[in-house]
Amino acid sequence: MPHNLDQQNRIFLNGDDWLFKDFYGEDWRWRGSFESNTTDYRWWRKGTVPGSVQNDLWQLGEIENPYFEQNTLLAEWVPQRSWLYKKSFTISSQLEGKRFRLVLKGVDYTADFYLNGVFLGSHTGMFTPAIFEISEKILFDQPNLVVVAMQPAPQEQPQVGYTSRVSTHKGRMGYWWDFSPRIIHLGIWDDVYLEVSDSVRIEDVFIRPTYQPGQSTVPVSFDLQLDASRNCEIEVEVKLQQGGKTEQTLREKVLLTNGLSSHQMMMKISEPKLWWPNGYGDQHLYQAHITVFVNKKGSNQKSISFGIRHIELIPNQGAEPDALPYTLVVNGQQMYIRGWNWVPIDVLYGVPRPEKLERLLTLVKEAHVNMLRVWGGGLIEKEAFYELCDQYGILVWQEFIQSSSGIENSPSTDPAFIKLLKEEAEQIIPLKRNHVSLAVWCGGNELQSGSEQPLDDTHPTLAALKAVVKQLDPDRLWLATSPTGRVFSNSFENIQRDPTALHDVHGPWEYQGTEKQYALFNQGSSLIHTEFGVEGITNQNTLDKTIRKKNQWPVSLDKNRYWWHLGAWWVRRVVWGQVFGDLPDIETYIKATQFLQYDGLRYALEANRRRKYHNSGSLPWQFNEPYPMAACTSSVDYYAQPKPVYYAVKKAYADLSLSARFDRLTWSESNAFHCQVWLVNCTSDDLKELVLTTRLLDGNGKVVESKVTQVSCGKDVAAMLDEFGTDLIDLDSVFFLDLWLQNDHQELLASNRYGFTRDEKLTSLLYTSPTQLRVDHTTNAGNWSITITNMGSVVAMNVWLSDERDLPVSGYVYFDKNYISLFPGETITILARWEQVLPEGRSLRVTGWNTNQVLLSERAIQHDGD
Repeated sequence: MPHNLDQQNRIFLNGDDWLFKDFYGEDWRWRGSFESNTTDYRWWRKGTVPGSVQNDLWQLGEIENPYFEQNTLLAEWVPQRSWLYKKSFTISSQLEGKRFRLVLKGVDYTADFYLNGVFLGSHTGMFTPAIFEISEKILFDQPNLVVVAMQPAPQEQPQVGYTSRVSTHKGRMGYWWDFSPRIIHLGIWDDVYLEVSDSVRIEDVFIRPTYQPGQSTVPVSFDLQLDASRNCEIEVEVKLQQGGKTEQTLREKVLLTNGLSSHQMMMKISEPKLWWPNGYGDQHLYQAHITVFVNKKGSNQKSISFGIRHIELIPNQGAEPDALPYTLVVNGQQMYIRGWNWVPIDVLYGVPRPEKLERLLTLVKEAHVNMLRVWGGGLIEKEAFYELCDQYGILVWQEFIQSSSGIENSPSTDPAFIKLLKEEAEQIIPLKRNHVSLAVWCGGNELQSGSEQPLDDTHPTLAALKAVVKQLDPDRLWLATSPTGRVFSNSFENIQRDPTALHDVHGPWEYQGTEKQYALFNQGSSLIHTEFGVEGITNQNTLDKTIRKKNQWPVSLDKNRYWWHLGAWWVRRVVWGQVFGDLPDIETYIKATQFLQYDGLRYALEANRRRKYHNSGSLPWQFNEPYPMAACTSSVDYYAQPKPVYYAVKKAYADLSLSARFDRLTWSESNAFHCQVWLVNCTSDDLKELVLTTRLLDGNGKVVESKVTQVSCGKDVAAMLDEFGTDLIDLDSVFFLDLWLQNDHQELLASNRYGFTRDEKLTSLLYTSPTQLRVDHTTNAGNWSITITNMGSVVAMNVWLSDERDLPVSGYVYFDKNYISLFPGETITILARWEQVLPEGRSLRVTGWNTNQVLLSERAIQHDGD
């Protein structure tokens, strides 16, 4: 086998040795720029494939850093040009006589393709491959030239516009969205390779296990599409492996005629190893290696991973008879959807970022998440995303790329547009359907009628998509849109009008206030909540990387154009002022808004989970962000650094989640505090002989009231354990509710802590008296154990550990917990795990709202003033 062929007989043309150039319109045709012997030799630059045109220009210094301040405005000319990318390559004559195809897995968006000056064809669509038969056109032992001539990006609707005017199946986020400035992507954004085979080629393999819970033997069908260049007899081999060991091999002889043929093979797997979502079991994967032999010689091979699991949705507890089922059951086990909304990891999504992708999905996994909703304004993701979800147990709710537009939100019913989506789906579904993590196909995001009523399968566009899904992937779940209704919004008005109408709902996305935020979710009645969030300013080091220090102030949409550009929807100074009063500097703004994001989203999730399984799932908006926004609703910033809210979600999603139901954060108008204490148990164990300790403490950590109760909780339920109340008359401005749950061996099972004020605002939380932290740590091969003690006489507010290295970083640190207030004399141990960071590069900062700062390295501790 020639050295540049991989195991699946592909020769990759990826690399940084492509040349590219911009043109006005079709000037490139007139100049013959696509020809092998072109005289157009000026101003070709080096570019990278896969990649993005804007990134190539940035690396060459031809546009300014697009991730800084308002520089995206200076790059808006890029998608208005035509762009040619070309590469020379040589194929060994050892491969002469083979069949060759040129495969471009993703070109964004419309392009013409040439090989050695010969026109191969045109292709439109970024999610479907451009494939060309080139066996008669390729040259051996001499240079070949492939040219991709991309047209200017199509005109499309930004976030605010008309969905019915959308005419493409292209990610809309880059046309401007509330979490991304306008930077319209263009480029060869996925792999380019030559596919080499003998006379028979494997076009497609659909692996379909048919598993029902409790089955000891599982039939598995292998539906093959084979392409033969002549009539022939072949032998097809399927080798099944699990854990690196071959479990069985099946061979069959097949007679093929020239062209496409279908063939099905069947296996039975005894005592199957099941694939489970994150937190419920192992993610066992099987590998199928399919080889076609012609005259006993391998002609083509494909290797595919798959898993065995059964998935369904059943009706929610207490739901209306006509409500759709939203309760997830996998392999016969009912489970609450602990989800998040996923957006592209970068606005320049053509640039491979495998380290960042793995980091983000590791954070997802460690937060106990079992489902990601891939939002309909973004992408059908690349293979690497689904492969990691397969490995990590993250179910994928994949939307086709359609979204609401604010003014009007219903897709076009133009037959040409429906035909486009149908043809796209017919190609996309076979590319993704072998991924065991893929759970749901959905028609798009927030598609609705003029009266804010979510659309259903009767809409012609959604009906067409559903028909393709049911034909090509019949075992997958289908939803017409998100939300599916009956009403759109999670609002006081809808709850008061008809609480039973809130089936699948969205919103709100903003902090509602120190009383309304808690009242709204206390009254919640949704069956599933698939979008909602709270805004917050980004981390300080990310803000410093994005906006110059001198340009960060004031935080104002009226007086600071940078905040308008990088957070127009999310700078909510009126609400923030109502909660905290006037804030003096950017550091205090970050503290205040990140606290609201943390506390507001924590309470929303806890309240939803307390209604398990009437409410069967929560998917906050949003996990990540594709651009370093100054403010938005993301839980993890652009540089893959968590904001405090990430740890709120992680704690709220724990298998044992202890929480309090209360009315407000500010208690100026009430002298009597009351709450209910709840436990959500996602384990399969009945919990008995538990000890619940509920305490109310003042800002000095003095216990005002305490209660100890013997409690129990059934398996896989949410249960109210106790009620707690006390008088607040003698309390100063700041106080805390502290919850501890222990077993009969005094082992801590779950805990929680909430901060309140006796004032009209939360201002006093920001300005507590200073205290001193003592920090010690031990290190062991990248695993740090960090012990933090509050040495002072007041509460250490929101102690925060962060990576001290300059952004962007290579390698990451993971904390088991973070953002914790410590009472005087209290000690906590936080575990940190470094991955892909050399010992000399490991550096952490420990700080709090009212504490000293401590720097930690592998072998040193440095306190303020050292």
